[in-house]
Amino acid sequence: MSENLAKRDPRNQLAAGLFLMIWSVIGWLSVINSPALWIDEYGTDPGPGLLPIISLTILSLGALTLITVGAFQTVAQQAATEPGYWPRLLQGSLLPAFFVISLIVYISLIDVIGFIPTSTIFSLTWMLILGAKNRNETPATLLPPVAIGTSIGVGLIYFVFLYLIGVPIG
Repeated sequence: MSENLAKRDPRNQLAAGLFLMIWSVIGWLSVINSPALWIDEYGTDPGPGLLPIISLTILSLGALTLITVGAFQTVAQQAATEPGYWPRLLQGSLLPAFFVISLIVYISLIDVIGFIPTSTIFSLTWMLILGAKNRNETPATLLPPVAIGTSIGVGLIYFVFLYLIGVPIG
């Protein structure tokens, strides 16, 4: 009985789709980086690039189908068995979404105000947010160690890139 449940587990479809997608990405990179496959001097012959393109398209679409079906079935299964799944999912997604948005702002601000001020603000803010969340402390009690950690981290990154590697940043 447990073997049948394991075979019907939608996470297996998701894992198989991800595995096939990795192989299709490797295949597409290989095809794209092989200029001999893209030459148009074969007359009426479609050329050697046609078979890999057809095969990789089928593999990619199959992998995408497995990933999509597996993801939807996994979410549906979780939502059916756990009450309050969607509100918890939304609440759990807010902090990562805020991080991605702040990372985009951080990258765009490096050119405007420089590496050191932007990185200091970004690091200080996120260490305070995550420290307060995980340790249940107020930002005021976390500020001294976070400020020291931010100074050390940003300073080391700046030193390594500028003086050891020789790459100027911001």
